[in-house]
Amino acid sequence: MDVSVIIVNYRTPELIVDCIKTIKQYTTRVSYEIIIVDNQSKGDDESYVKSFFPEVRWIPMGYNSGFGRANNLGMKNAQGRYLLLLNSDTKLFEPVIDKCVAHLDNRTDAIAGGAYQYYPDLTPRAFYHTFTFRRDFWITPPPFRKYLNKLIPYTHYNDPEQVDYIAAAFLMVRREGFEKTGGFDEEFFLYGEDTEWGYRLGKLGKQLVFKDCGIIHEEWGSKPERYEEAQKYTYFNRFDEQIQLSNLVWIRKQFGALHYFLLMLHYWLWVPVFFLMKISFNILKLKNPLNDLYNQKRFASTISTFSQYFWRILFKKPTFYKIK
Repeated sequence: MDVSVIIVNYRTPELIVDCIKTIKQYTTRVSYEIIIVDNQSKGDDESYVKSFFPEVRWIPMGYNSGFGRANNLGMKNAQGRYLLLLNSDTKLFEPVIDKCVAHLDNRTDAIAGGAYQYYPDLTPRAFYHTFTFRRDFWITPPPFRKYLNKLIPYTHYNDPEQVDYIAAAFLMVRREGFEKTGGFDEEFFLYGEDTEWGYRLGKLGKQLVFKDCGIIHEEWGSKPERYEEAQKYTYFNRFDEQIQLSNLVWIRKQFGALHYFLLMLHYWLWVPVFFLMKISFNILKLKNPLNDLYNQKRFASTISTFSQYFWRILFKKPTFYKIK
């Protein structure tokens, strides 16, 4: 078996059927199996998917385990020499699986391979593949941004296809990559787990995003309400609580306690400053000083949520970091 394709399902059977149709259409040169790991979906998702593709292997988690734990179970049950983690809201438009297998067969120095992501109209998507995206975790006034960029520089590789980590919307890893690392860190519920695993995979070999490989990634397809939430983001209130909590866990694990503490400290300091900025603005406009503090209260609430996990993250207490 060349490839085990692993897809996590959480109430997205229609997306999975569309995804598998493109796998079958464009994958002709390698042998593969398809494993669906179900995160306690409602309804009869298994029967729906198997009515189209009875050959898929369906593994129930029994609870909503998140992304990392579900994929780990799929990888434990996989038979392929390559393990492909594929989001349910992706589609193939070219023989990308065939290409990735061929590339990895030729690149023995690589532990994992990935593909570029595109919108349905095939315009390129921006997606992270470098640890420097942690710059965005800091609330930095524009004049100081250049100093932050110097403190957190890009990693420069001689290989133009090499990256710090590969987004797990499409991540093909050698079986030994899973066996030697144990897969995703199961403290993560959702988001951040591919970044953290990428750090450990990078110790085993190169991680490459192949320039001639691409997939369609709708992203919002599996959770469309997040699109509406994202439209409400402001400079201060740009953090999805679950995403950023996972990012904070990753920061502590990879960059240490001091980096994590300083990041949290700057959030705590910004809370009163943000309120004072708005109150001062209201006074200058001859308004009620306490008028229109919605964004300030929302920001304070978000930081309060992060603070609830501070000691557990700081002292690396084993925890399943899922916001209820």
